[in-house]
Amino acid sequence: MEKGTTATQFVTFQIGDEEYGVSIMLVQEIIRHQKLTKVFNANHAIRGVINFRGNVIPVVDMRRKFQLEEIDYDNHTVVIVLEVNKKTMGIIVERVSDIVNFTEDILQDIDQEFAGDVMTSHIRAMAKYDNRIIMLLDPDKIMSFEEYNKIKKSNDVLQEAN
Repeated sequence: MEKGTTATQFVTFQIGDEEYGVSIMLVQEIIRHQKLTKVFNANHAIRGVINFRGNVIPVVDMRRKFQLEEIDYDNHTVVIVLEVNKKTMGIIVERVSDIVNFTEDILQDIDQEFAGDVMTSHIRAMAKYDNRIIMLLDPDKIMSFEEYNKIKKSNDVLQEAN
């Protein structure tokens, strides 16, 4: 993360017992979890697709992405719709926590020595905030370009059939 004096806003949310965040600038909308259309032969983390403002978008189950035990979703479960590199996708999270301003003094880059021992490619930085540690996701690592293209091709077939 670039160090500076300006604060950056993040939407924070819970996945399992941990708290994560993404830049609010990437968030298009937060919607209730809904029934998804399954896409066969997709990456295991892709739970399915939804119609979002007339476009079919893939939805990544973050519990699956992080290889956590699957749970039954409840009334707090939401889909955060993100736009990353002109690609729109949703991520399923257990609950949204807050919208928080992070300044440079509470952000810590992932140390390369630490990153070598622990799978941290999806984490851009960590924030120390209000006696909590919040892992800030690198949205480019949520779904690879190849995964996105595979889902897009499947979606095009689905839309042509309708």
